[in-house]
Amino acid sequence: MNVSQPPGRPATLRAFCLILVAVLQAGPAAGKDAAAAPERAVVFKVDPPGGHTRMAARILIHARPDIVWQTVHEERRKDPDIAYARILDQDKNDMTLEEKFVLLPVIGTATCVMKDTEVPNERIDYRLIRSDHFRAMEGSWILTSCQEGKATILELSSYLELGIPVPRAVLDGLTGQKLQRRLTNIKLLAERAQART
Repeated sequence: MNVSQPPGRPATLRAFCLILVAVLQAGPAAGKDAAAAPERAVVFKVDPPGGHTRMAARILIHARPDIVWQTVHEERRKDPDIAYARILDQDKNDMTLEEKFVLLPVIGTATCVMKDTEVPNERIDYRLIRSDHFRAMEGSWILTSCQEGKATILELSSYLELGIPVPRAVLDGLTGQKLQRRLTNIKLLAERAQART
């Protein structure tokens, strides 16, 4: 499956990287709490061509893309919201897996069969095939190299639709918090791994 980015996206991500680097290097001049506060993911909405409006989060990680890629996979395996993940089918860059999610607001647990398509060190696209509680689940992990390969912008987007009526604003708010938490965790893990190399 050939997955392409919308026109203009690389330039937008490069600009985001430069802005983040400038803010981080500004230190105390950016505000008295800026130096003490941990770097957090920025949450926003994206409208992919031909898809649903997704919640997304983006963060600058001071680690090479290959390290961030490995960390994303490790974090997905250790996510406390996932009871188990079983690979049902796999070829070079496509994988069908069954996952059981736990501790979910409103529904408790859900079993999902998902399709993942990977472009190593660049992106993972996922979509729901079937579930006992979700009507739709799709999204992407996108890695963009910056600072001459020494850092990575990691973006995670997700669209969810439950089988029960939940206001979109509530669902989007919960999704945004989850994305922010996951990216912040990946940043910490990847930067530790980078420091060990």
